[in-house]
Amino acid sequence: GDAAAGVLESNSGPVTRDEACVNPVPVFPLPNVVLFPRTILPLHVFEPRYRALVRDAAAGEGLIAVSLLFPGWESDYEGSPAFHPVGTVGRIENLQPLPDGRFMLQLVGFERVEFGEVVREEPYRLVRVRSLPEAAAPQTPEAQAAKLELLTSQSCLQRALSDEPAGAILLDESVPFESATNGACANLPVQPAVRQSLLVENDLLRRCRRATELADAVLQQVLRQPDPEDPRPLLN
Repeated sequence: GDAAAGVLESNSGPVTRDEACVNPVPVFPLPNVVLFPRTILPLHVFEPRYRALVRDAAAGEGLIAVSLLFPGWESDYEGSPAFHPVGTVGRIENLQPLPDGRFMLQLVGFERVEFGEVVREEPYRLVRVRSLPEAAAPQTPEAQAAKLELLTSQSCLQRALSDEPAGAILLDESVPFESATNGACANLPVQPAVRQSLLVENDLLRRCRRATELADAVLQQVLRQPDPEDPRPLLN
């Protein structure tokens, strides 16, 4: 289920869970994906244990937590490979069961969490979580400027990677700060561990600035590459 994340462009309708620290949440650990709040992750679920996870989650609260697997997960993938202690809980939307038992769905991230006690290991892990609220960006000209700088860097990078013709860059200033920041972080073409480090950052303004630095660094790598057929650069 590795795909580019979409972005929620409105702050309306936040999801809250008073029982976040009480009810265990099923965990879908992935090797290359970091889910951020207010982003949308398309998933194709085909493994039997995770098909069961989706069926159970859809029949309950509709919640799944996504966590990035630690390096070396390949040696224990059929078992219980270790994953990072910070992830994001999302809610299932647009669930499409397929005739052979697979699922297509979108997972909408809404709550950053820290994983705690593993309540159950089989057939998938059920884990207690603790909410990790993010420090909202201040409503200041400085924060607005940081958001626009990130949107500009992201647009320039996307253009360079897609070979789009040069032209004016159109920025949507109405995109909420959290959506702009987390959407950019989720789609940065960097190593998953780098995106994970952005998720761990509690302060949204600092996360925004760090994402801009990373986007600019990747852009410089892209512009220096002599062979356009080379794979996309991945910063360590």
